[in-house]
Amino acid sequence: MDAALTLGAGTLTAAMLSGATFGYKTVWLLWLSMGLGLFMMAAMARFTALGKGAVALQNQHHGWLIGSLMTALVGTAAVAVVFNYGQYSLGTHLIESLAARLGFHFPRQVNWVLYLVVTSWLTLSYGRGGKRGIRFVETFMKASIAVMLVAFGACLYVTGVDWSAALRGAVVPWLPPGGPGIDLFVASSAAAIGVMDWFLFNQAGLARGWGKEHEPLARFDMTVGLFLPFVIVNFLVMAVFAETLFEAGTRPETAAELATALEPVLGSSWAPILFYVGFLAVPISTTVGMSIAGAMAIHEAFGWEHRTDRWRWRIAALLPQIGFLAVWYPRPVWLVIAIGAFLSLTDNIVAWSFYLLLNDDNAVGEGRSRSRWWNVGLMLQVTLLNSIAIIYVLNRLGWWFGGGGP
Repeated sequence: MDAALTLGAGTLTAAMLSGATFGYKTVWLLWLSMGLGLFMMAAMARFTALGKGAVALQNQHHGWLIGSLMTALVGTAAVAVVFNYGQYSLGTHLIESLAARLGFHFPRQVNWVLYLVVTSWLTLSYGRGGKRGIRFVETFMKASIAVMLVAFGACLYVTGVDWSAALRGAVVPWLPPGGPGIDLFVASSAAAIGVMDWFLFNQAGLARGWGKEHEPLARFDMTVGLFLPFVIVNFLVMAVFAETLFEAGTRPETAAELATALEPVLGSSWAPILFYVGFLAVPISTTVGMSIAGAMAIHEAFGWEHRTDRWRWRIAALLPQIGFLAVWYPRPVWLVIAIGAFLSLTDNIVAWSFYLLLNDDNAVGEGRSRSRWWNVGLMLQVTLLNSIAIIYVLNRLGWWFGGGGP
């Protein structure tokens, strides 16, 4: 669930643009941004193993403003609504382009209805019929990641990989000088993992009844089910564009331009269709995941029971569908990147709260962190999130490397 949620429009567009603009030079950002995120996911696993909801812990020890407001309502529910604009913008753009490849006109100002119906049906299927509905949605999420791997992997099979450059890009930190480098660092780091991922991991574990004996399983889950899919899918996307558009010096900005630019290398018949199908799995799965997480967050904020058969749940789960308004926005790539960067401020506040809770005897008792390395990792992530928020704002104001909008 978290992997499909994290592999959203912002994450994949950042990978596309990185590969097309810089080749393999920024592969190191993939494992660094997600690797640091695992320290906080491990904290969520600890809370879950103790049978404690993260928001409930915050409300008890840090107050309603930090727990219910910043984590649940702002960091998760509001993010689900705002960030879904980016999913709609990219998803409907891909549907329009795919329809054109298949020989008919289906503009995004119309096809958003199809996107809304499909994602709403999948979202409301969660919990319908009990565990059967949960398994159905989770299976869809797994299938979405499989589609991404197959589609982008097939494209990479055709283009090939410069393994020497890829390895160098994975171990040698590099960023372009000035503002572009800061923007790229912000986009890649902010899009990787945040409050919503932490919250959903905690809630999903509690829903499954996980206890102390499941903490090793939870850590295995976040490594194999989150870290590896994130790094592999992003690398596949980055590598495809590094092998094609970077070499050609092409700098497209939309999904349609990206697919068209790939045609000379992959062919004009199946390549664009494969690209659109694989990429369409990204926003659809993210919309579903965010909608479910947003509904959970609203219920946690107000102490409501998670009853998926009630209208209160359905209304909360469908709030992000207001994102259909984004189909009239002309530049989907920069919309999702800009939103992701500003969300890092909320991530920072909530991250500090979780760090303090994990080290508080009164909050978690014997479950508190006793690992210096774990705490160092958490501090590195908190510092990264804080730096992202500050640097992005300064760069936009022209106070850092000349600033200027993208």
